[in-house]
Amino acid sequence: MTAVRPDAPPLAELIRLALGLDLALEVSVCDLRHHAGDPLCLDGVRWSVHLRSRAAPVHPDELPYRPSVEAALAWCRECLDDTVAAAVPADPAEPVPVPRSGPRDLVADPVPVLLRLAAQHAGQTLTVRFTRAGCTLHRHDGDGVRVVATAPDLHDFER
Repeated sequence: MTAVRPDAPPLAELIRLALGLDLALEVSVCDLRHHAGDPLCLDGVRWSVHLRSRAAPVHPDELPYRPSVEAALAWCRECLDDTVAAAVPADPAEPVPVPRSGPRDLVADPVPVLLRLAAQHAGQTLTVRFTRAGCTLHRHDGDGVRVVATAPDLHDFER
């Protein structure tokens, strides 16, 4: 039997969906490749992808555990119905957010930038939060989550 990558939409497509629905897309990544060869430690790069309300905070205890970005995207897609339902306000008097922009172009593939950022912070979990307002880069520390940088676009973190 051969391991096959899950069928998942590209990350850029999910970012476009999140922005169109006025949600936040959180991508967490942790580069553990320096543990290669140690049978007691995980190695490789771990991923998680979550759609959330724009008002929801980044969760400090949510750590990436999927072995590939495709596996994380497939899981996010499986949970999409529940995620969209959870974004609907509980108060019936509160209006449901409606997308107010036309179709958006796909962003450049964010995965190479995410991998470079993770390699620069090896062993630490980073979460990038994509919203209509731009991107925020968060680093998970032992006592919480700290905002490291804010930019209009993910690619600005490399400049």
